[in-house]
Amino acid sequence: MEVGAEAGWDMVPAGFVCGTILPMSDFLKFVVFGGLFVIPFLPIYVENSFFFPFITGKNFSFRIIVEIVFAAWILLALYDAKYRPRFSWILAGFASLLAVMAVANATGEYPLKSFWSNFERMDGYVTLVHVFMYLVVAGSVMTTQKLWSWFFHVSLVVAVGVALYGLAQHGQIIDGGRGRVDSRLGNAAYMAVYMLFHIFIAFYLMVQSKLSLHRFGYAVVALILAYTLLLTGTRGTFLGFVGGTAVSVAYIALFGRGYPQLRKLAAGGCVALVLLSGAFFAFRDADVVQNSPALKRIANIDLQEDLVVRGTIWGMAMEGVKERPMLGWGQGNFNYVFNKEYDPFLFNQEAWFDRVHNIFLDWLIAGGVLGLVAYFSIFFAALYYLIIEPLRRRDSEATFSVLERAVLVGLLAGYLVHNLVVFDNIISYIFYGTILALIHNRVATPMKRMDFRVDQRMVVQFFAPIVILVTGATVYFTNAAGIKAAGDIIDAIVARTVVERLEGFHNALSRESFASQEIVEQLVQNAMTIARNPQVPEQERQAFLQRAELELLKLMDEKPGDARLHAFASGFYRSMGAFPQAKEQSDIARTLSPEKQAIIIEQGIVAVQMQDFVAAQNLFKEAWELDKRFTQPQVLYAAVTTQLGDLALAKELVTEDVVTEFALNDFAIAAVDAAGDQVWLIELFTARVAAQPNVPQHRASLAFVHYDMGNQVAAIATLNEAAVAIPSFETRANCIVGNIEMGVAPDTPCAE
Repeated sequence: MEVGAEAGWDMVPAGFVCGTILPMSDFLKFVVFGGLFVIPFLPIYVENSFFFPFITGKNFSFRIIVEIVFAAWILLALYDAKYRPRFSWILAGFASLLAVMAVANATGEYPLKSFWSNFERMDGYVTLVHVFMYLVVAGSVMTTQKLWSWFFHVSLVVAVGVALYGLAQHGQIIDGGRGRVDSRLGNAAYMAVYMLFHIFIAFYLMVQSKLSLHRFGYAVVALILAYTLLLTGTRGTFLGFVGGTAVSVAYIALFGRGYPQLRKLAAGGCVALVLLSGAFFAFRDADVVQNSPALKRIANIDLQEDLVVRGTIWGMAMEGVKERPMLGWGQGNFNYVFNKEYDPFLFNQEAWFDRVHNIFLDWLIAGGVLGLVAYFSIFFAALYYLIIEPLRRRDSEATFSVLERAVLVGLLAGYLVHNLVVFDNIISYIFYGTILALIHNRVATPMKRMDFRVDQRMVVQFFAPIVILVTGATVYFTNAAGIKAAGDIIDAIVARTVVERLEGFHNALSRESFASQEIVEQLVQNAMTIARNPQVPEQERQAFLQRAELELLKLMDEKPGDARLHAFASGFYRSMGAFPQAKEQSDIARTLSPEKQAIIIEQGIVAVQMQDFVAAQNLFKEAWELDKRFTQPQVLYAAVTTQLGDLALAKELVTEDVVTEFALNDFAIAAVDAAGDQVWLIELFTARVAAQPNVPQHRASLAFVHYDMGNQVAAIATLNEAAVAIPSFETRANCIVGNIEMGVAPDTPCAE
């Protein structure tokens, strides 16, 4: 008999579903299972009215669903003891991770971001907590193989839909993907790991099925998903798929004594995988491989070369680990380490890394050694139940069959390989949590402390109101501000007038959400555009600039030590013409990231605008000498050197590989013009024309230089060539030629 059922309180009407009033326990089950079965549909949800539409909508939805489901599960567990949590080392490991990261985040560099993350990532401690809640509920209520089968089938159907959408991108039937399939995930790497999980889910259902036709269907689905994974171009994840498959096959070959025929096939499969991999790389230069963008990315993997950037970042991360070895910097705070330990070798990479792109180092940075151990305790607990525990028990088939274990071990191996060069997102967290819940549910044991009786009147009259109130408050305070702000940013960006745009940003900031930095950065970027727009009324411009400056200064006070913010502020002040303030901010940024060329270049540009050309020359030279492959500071160094009159050194700096870049730099052209070297000026404008032949102004400028040097023939020839090359410029070119031939100024207006 269910606990308390004798009192009849389970018949208290609790919900109205499909025209039927449900008893309390049935209504709670409807909420719990309904919520869990909605989660597999999240990958297809894109909220275009939110900032970062592929990320924010999915994350807010997951959080709200989990919060409601968790609340309903608490009441359901009070009603029925069979739904109460049980113990496994997986659950214990995850709980230890939450405990460690609570301390690590609280004592980290910027706790607000550690706990709440931002719109771009939607990660942080709040996500860990929700994944744990999801794991607890799914692991407690999904108690039968039939339930898991339904869940995986629903998720697999959605995954096929996502894959077909991606294939439509690849076939250019619909827009998106930018050369690499990303479907409804918005990021090829996120799409890849989603496909990875569902390939193995298809394998899992295949080994459970007893019907050959069904097995064939699952195999076809797995092939479709694998092909889609290949089209994402995410090499680490594809290697994870290959490696995970190899692990699954090897597991069957080693432990599949009960499946002698399949064991032989698995042994042959191991050999086949080795031979196929070897053949692929032996013929990787073949046309059929090199003409396929997806295969080419896989075939051209050069671990030494491709990992050199990752290796540099990992080396920087290790320096950060040395500084805070035990509890790390807190989640989402790698940017402080990245800026402080910045290696100039990374000049042509992403400017502001916030993740290490390696699962070991990401957790070492976020939570130190304790965080890393806690995170991997979950992973190793799962492997213990799948590999070690079956070897210790005679009834090893009682929890999972050998084939099921092979698939799950292979999936975990593939997921680990993926995370060696990428990082988690909400989709990978959800399905990692799902697999953990599956394993936990099968292996968990009852906890004596959960064996207690509850008077159902207490559930209805006391616990239910409290849970409802707490859940309502949690849903609101966890999500409402962020949801409103995510919409407000879009409203501000698409606003037609400056006044409406400022109002949109004001609304976003007034929410006091966790995304204040992203809102301020968008506000400041818009302010920089408005500052340069002469069509904006002065009063509106000043109101916008003042609000942007106020919020930027406020953010820098709240988040000290962030080089990105100070570099951002320098650019903002430059756009306003406030060069002393720009210099102050760029100098602060430099102290926080001493060898970041982008910051040194910013200092140099500020110096140029303050007419301190000697300081600018030294700064550009310093930035260039940090890594001479970086041509931007080389060009600026040459331009300032020209401005200072040292043409010999300037021409020495303008090597053959930067002539075009130098010629396309307006400051450099102005410096050469001011120096009066017209011969060099002709060479540079000739290079401009060669680089951008369809720009009329380049050809006109070249003609004017020829004219100034007294070479009217060359000027006319240049204009005639321009008239032929650019038909829309023909009338103007003929006008200028006519003026030259009549002996009047070339820019004299012509009669229409």
